[in-house]
Amino acid sequence: MTRSNSKVSLVYVRPDNTAVLTCPQCGRQNVILADSFKGHNYKSELKIKCNCQNIIRVKLEFRKALRKITHLRGTYINHSQKGSSGYLTIHDISVTGLGFSSLDKENFKVGDELSIEFTLEDEHKTEIKKEVIVRSIRRNTIGCEFEGSKDVLSSPLGYYVMHELISIILPLILSIHPFLSS
Repeated sequence: MTRSNSKVSLVYVRPDNTAVLTCPQCGRQNVILADSFKGHNYKSELKIKCNCQNIIRVKLEFRKALRKITHLRGTYINHSQKGSSGYLTIHDISVTGLGFSSLDKENFKVGDELSIEFTLEDEHKTEIKKEVIVRSIRRNTIGCEFEGSKDVLSSPLGYYVMHELISIILPLILSIHPFLSS
């Protein structure tokens, strides 16, 4: 009899373009090549049948950096569009870039260079000023990459992004490997 796990697991694709799927039923691991699931052809979850007949439901994550969901308000100046400016709302942020929406969506093109300013929701209300390049425009989200983001991890922005992620990931690691907690 085939059993299905109703929970969808997020699985990160490794730099060698493989992903390790672990069956929650029997613990068996399977390495798959992720090439064919990258891009627009793959939009939802994968269903994989384990040797124990359990159906594993997974979503592959191809991003190189984890993103933090936010609702930060800020401003932009679009240097590629005659210095047009306006307001934005940042919906997700990582150490390499961010995604935002703006009422002025038609003012952006892939490749545009922007200056953005926003305030973090940290205890210091840290003001961030970054230069970004627009990499994608999908529906209502403008995806940007930070320019010169080499030292972001040691910055207030890096701490802001990574602090929450560590508080989520560490308990998961300890639950999988309880010997690490002693």
